[in-house]
Amino acid sequence: MLIYLEKNLQKNERAKHIISCYKNPIVLPIDNYKNIFDKNIAWNTEKTIIIANLNNALTQVPENYGFPWEGFFFKNSLNCVYDCRYCYLKWALKNNNIQVFFVNYEDMQNQIKKTLEQYKNSQYPVWFYSSDYSDNLATDTISKFSDFFIPFFETLPNARMEIRTKSINISHLLKYKNREHTEIAFSLSPQEIIEKYEQKTPSLDMRIGVINTLLQNNLKVGLRFLPLLETKNYQEIYTDFLEYISEKIDFSQINSIFLGGLMYTYEDYNKILQKEKTLDVLYKLEKNEDGFFRESREVRTWFYEIFWKYIGDEKLSICLDKKGWEFGTGTLL
Repeated sequence: MLIYLEKNLQKNERAKHIISCYKNPIVLPIDNYKNIFDKNIAWNTEKTIIIANLNNALTQVPENYGFPWEGFFFKNSLNCVYDCRYCYLKWALKNNNIQVFFVNYEDMQNQIKKTLEQYKNSQYPVWFYSSDYSDNLATDTISKFSDFFIPFFETLPNARMEIRTKSINISHLLKYKNREHTEIAFSLSPQEIIEKYEQKTPSLDMRIGVINTLLQNNLKVGLRFLPLLETKNYQEIYTDFLEYISEKIDFSQINSIFLGGLMYTYEDYNKILQKEKTLDVLYKLEKNEDGFFRESREVRTWFYEIFWKYIGDEKLSICLDKKGWEFGTGTLL
């Protein structure tokens, strides 16, 4: 493993732990992670990581992104160990194989506290979405992210954290029973979708298994049906999928459920088309009135209504599709 280490972190204990997780590492000092990460690299970077500090870990989320209150993307690492074909990281980052671990957790902690000061009089919690640039749970043994931030968020009355994941790496989370401020949000897809577009990720049954284990241990769990894909025979596939998971998961125990279709800006759509020329679902998208490339309104209507039929609307939220959806009417709000 080739490891680039920012020079000011050579004595950092968190950095030392990450290095110790790899066999026979070659460690090269660098001044700043961007000197490597933001450049075109000719060699295979799949066995390369960077350990660095990050100055600003928080970015405000767009309207209707998730929970209906204030929220921030919480960037603590870059790139994902998985390689889902539709993933925006393929075009958003120049080197989409290099894993970057940011280790200045105490600075991130202070940024979160400072941000919360702006909302100290709010009656609603502020949400921090921690896995939009990587799958934190998949690399948790290396990064020790959960062991630092789950206890930290419990000390913040007006803050909540989402850890979104496809990983089944949950054994170390069981010690955090009855924690109220962190939700483990699992991305779920039909097995046919997983095999075609989410290769090398855990199977649907494996994900369901760890969801039920967490629920049995009184941890907060969310479900994320993102993105919904207009693949061949999608209506049959997703109907069978909903019937199946309805038998396997007690939705009444789930804290929140989000769903949404595939979507890209015009620029991003053209970028991912260059990298995934044979990805069939990309060619089903059309330019929407809001400027995004999405599935057609007819397809989105079908998806939203079938999920409403099986799950109901008590916990169901639509992501990034105007202000939401009036279930049972097929009407965008």
